[in-house]
Amino acid sequence: MNDAALIRFENVTKRFGTHVALNDVTLDVTAGELLVVIGRSGSGKTTLLRCVNGLVLADAGRVSVGGTVVAAGDLTALRRTIGYVIQSGGLFPHMTVAENVSIIGRANGEAPGRRKARAAEVLATVGLDGLHGRYAGELSGGQRQRVGIARALYADPPIMLLDEPFAAVDPIARMDLQDEFARLHRQLRKTMIFVTHDVEEALYLGDRIVVFDDGRIVQVDTPKALREHPASEYIARFLRRRRAEGDA
Repeated sequence: MNDAALIRFENVTKRFGTHVALNDVTLDVTAGELLVVIGRSGSGKTTLLRCVNGLVLADAGRVSVGGTVVAAGDLTALRRTIGYVIQSGGLFPHMTVAENVSIIGRANGEAPGRRKARAAEVLATVGLDGLHGRYAGELSGGQRQRVGIARALYADPPIMLLDEPFAAVDPIARMDLQDEFARLHRQLRKTMIFVTHDVEEALYLGDRIVVFDDGRIVQVDTPKALREHPASEYIARFLRRRRAEGDA
């Protein structure tokens, strides 16, 4: 175990009916780390992510954040410390960009002036100056995802969870988003868990990469080590196949 871990999974198992989504998972995530989770569909990646903010509670084992066990803590208070970005962005179409970004501030009763100023600040951080008054339908896919990231940053949470945030974006925009996201992590140094199917994205972004298969972790390594020394033929085949699909 890592004494510097901010997020800790200890022998975590989660079942949905007869399906074992997580099978005896043990993993530490260090403060400030960008941990990328890859694996085929249904391998347990999203379940792992949702265990951190209590959207999913483990059947066995425990998940802790900042030393507090998720299942035993105040989930509302926990979620205030975690930004969550989903694939579609999850924007409200009847709200402007600024209103979408500042919705947490509105829920917390912040004054309109404070919400406006903070929305402008985080939108500038993700490169969206000047789009405050637009609506979701007026944005490109890449812009919508940037708004989703800005909204997750609004309350300045120490932890961010990102569930395939760039999957629905076209390849050119996706490359731009990856560059912007890498810059953002270097600038903010927040603890981030980033789920993706894209091997090249994982290798580019991750400080470490976790490979999942059938609810189990099959390798945790740096991008360089994963590329050069896959721990099994499954991992080597997965890397080759995903790269080939990306080149197709």
